[in-house]
Amino acid sequence: MSARRSGRLHSLVATLGGATLGLFTFVGGLSLVLRDTLGHLFLGPFRGRGIDRKAFWTQCVRAGPRALPVVFVVNFFVGMILALIGGKVLMHLGFTEYVGDLLGVGIVLELGPLLTGVIMTGFIGAALTAEIATMVVSEEITALRTMSLNPVRFIVAPRLLAVVFMVPCVTLLADFVGILGGLLVSQTVFGMSPNAFLEHAWASLYTEDVWRGLIKACVFGVIIGTVGCYQGFKVRGGAEGVGRATTNSVVTSITAIIISDAVLNYFLLFRL
Repeated sequence: MSARRSGRLHSLVATLGGATLGLFTFVGGLSLVLRDTLGHLFLGPFRGRGIDRKAFWTQCVRAGPRALPVVFVVNFFVGMILALIGGKVLMHLGFTEYVGDLLGVGIVLELGPLLTGVIMTGFIGAALTAEIATMVVSEEITALRTMSLNPVRFIVAPRLLAVVFMVPCVTLLADFVGILGGLLVSQTVFGMSPNAFLEHAWASLYTEDVWRGLIKACVFGVIIGTVGCYQGFKVRGGAEGVGRATTNSVVTSITAIIISDAVLNYFLLFRL
């Protein structure tokens, strides 16, 4: 009996140790990718090794516009849902006119950045992983190293910078669309005039709230770009490995975005 307990304890310790080691390895790998990318972005131009601007703008076009239709649809209907639920509660309290306040803060500060980050993970993060993983499998990365070309500079840096730049831009547009969804519900269901709704939404927002939402969007962009590129370089095997790496990238990015959102809310709302 003691031997069984000892074996179970050993298995449990080995599992926990392996998971912990894998977590530290993963975080360390992400840190190295991010460090090398930042080095090429900020120090590369002084050494004559900056990133290709054309590649950067190409990635910006890929990263932003392709996600806009889904981001707009999701945020529009989430704005409607938030207005319906919040308006129902406020109507019982006799404060229906404050639906605009709820939408302004709820969309700009929380739902806009979070939903945009999650959606762009599926569009951009998965695409980055699949693209880089395919390059690894087809040995294009090896060919770059053979020609003394740094893969981080030519592949990772333009993509990561483009994602970090485009996620806040898409988030701002998504905020506007989400508030429009709430405006539609407020006008048709609760009989509020558009002017009254927009006045309340505008009055409830402060400059700090907008910046907090953009800070979140930037952090989410860093997570999406870094995880997507890193998982692509980690691929092993052929087509099956590419699919597995893409799945891991999406799951890891969404989990990291939600955890970082909770941490950022605490510090941005109560510590800064």
